[in-house]
Amino acid sequence: MTVTSHNWGGGSSRVGGSGTGATAPDALRAWLFEVDQDGTSTPMRDHYGRCLEKAIRPGAVLEISTEGGQDTPRKKHLKLPRADGMATQPVTVAIDEDTGFWMIRNNGSTNTLRVQQYGLGAVPLHPGTSIAMSGEDVAVWIPVQPTWPQVSDKGEAFRLLLLRTPRLSWKWGTTTQITGPDRGITSAMQEALIVYFGQHLSWPPLVAPHVRREAEVREIAAEVGLVRDSRPEQWTRNRHDVLAGKDGLFTAADWYPRIGGPQRALANHLAAFHRLVERRTITLTRVALWAKQQDVVDFISIDSEL
Repeated sequence: MTVTSHNWGGGSSRVGGSGTGATAPDALRAWLFEVDQDGTSTPMRDHYGRCLEKAIRPGAVLEISTEGGQDTPRKKHLKLPRADGMATQPVTVAIDEDTGFWMIRNNGSTNTLRVQQYGLGAVPLHPGTSIAMSGEDVAVWIPVQPTWPQVSDKGEAFRLLLLRTPRLSWKWGTTTQITGPDRGITSAMQEALIVYFGQHLSWPPLVAPHVRREAEVREIAAEVGLVRDSRPEQWTRNRHDVLAGKDGLFTAADWYPRIGGPQRALANHLAAFHRLVERRTITLTRVALWAKQQDVVDFISIDSEL
């Protein structure tokens, strides 16, 4: 079954999959997505219409390849359709027994992959190197040659490997200069974070997300008919002030770098937004719940299976 929602600003569609059934609480789950020319992502499916996904337990290795293979207790295979410019076995994922982290390895010899934790920017993963999966939800961008017409030969397209694990090995700690005092996220702040930062909070991630400006938020609010306020422009201003007003979430905080001066736009607060993600104040599970509770699902796109 497929359920679609508004795709404001190129958000990804929400889709359902066949699922792999119940999985162990410490299992890693993986899905393959195709990234379209407009930046939206759709799940890859086999010839039976089932989503290409897999679940593995600690101690096993997940191999993403164009060859596939027979699954065993120690090795699982997720077959990726061939594409020009892509390695035949671009990625493997296995747990590091010493640290307890799932490790993502770039098995290619030429392409640099990108690894992106939910809500943060992507970081490069060079050929032959590995990186720890530092969040519960992580995307691996696998570059391929575009199949659509290009203005130049420098264009790039991607496949997406999405990974999710509910268990991480790191433990809570305190570093005053970095984390500072805890900041409570009120209902109004939850709502405002989604309406302005919804593209950064959508999952699967977008190729080039942006922070919405007031005019864009007002346009969406008017289009979907927000019943909480008959004047979308007033509602938009109020939500902006919740984040960037005198006592807003960002301007009242003292635990992040301030960029852009007193007239800075919300986009200048990305450092503060990322800090909230790093501290796990913002997670995919919480954002999905906030969007439903605050009735702002039209400002964000989250695949319901993820």
